[in-house]
Amino acid sequence: MAATPTAVRPADDGQTLLSLKVLYFCQRDSATAQGDRMCFSSTCAMAAEALKPGCLAGAGQPDDRYLALVQRFGDTTNSQAQVAALRRLGIQATFRTDGRIEQLIAQLRLGFPIPVGWLHHGLVNAPRGGGHWSLVVGWDPETRQVLMHDPYGEANLVGGGYVTTALGSGKGQRYSERNWGRRWMAEGVGSGWWLELAI
Repeated sequence: MAATPTAVRPADDGQTLLSLKVLYFCQRDSATAQGDRMCFSSTCAMAAEALKPGCLAGAGQPDDRYLALVQRFGDTTNSQAQVAALRRLGIQATFRTDGRIEQLIAQLRLGFPIPVGWLHHGLVNAPRGGGHWSLVVGWDPETRQVLMHDPYGEANLVGGGYVTTALGSGKGQRYSERNWGRRWMAEGVGSGWWLELAI
């Protein structure tokens, strides 16, 4: 049986806010030339540091160090390279394309943040694009909002693109299940891209 990360597990009675304590990393301040395209790596770096504190210690920025690890296995956009890098850090990771909100809530209740891939371009009723990754760190059952560390900034869920990309602006965003969910499950309920993590 996989260990549960008790250090980040929130109190949960099924009715109150779920919120994991996870450090935020912004992809846009990368010291590499990959800053505009390393959302997947910055997202997974946040998850790795939450589950294995100190695993990215060293000189420079933690997500840049994580990116260097990913590049041993492939490109920053490659899901299998991300899985391999996380496994190298001692984190079990499985890439899945069957995501639904209930799975995110279940993972949060176990204390696991969730990397999720979604379409951030186009209108909410017709999302498109190559995709973007961010980290689910909580859930508000009262407002039905997903708490998100978005490494790029604050997304415009209705119109597409971003409201702001100022450094740090993506920390603790509240994305509505209704609008973000349509971008995440673009092919219908149960079609979201995500990484299932365990330690």
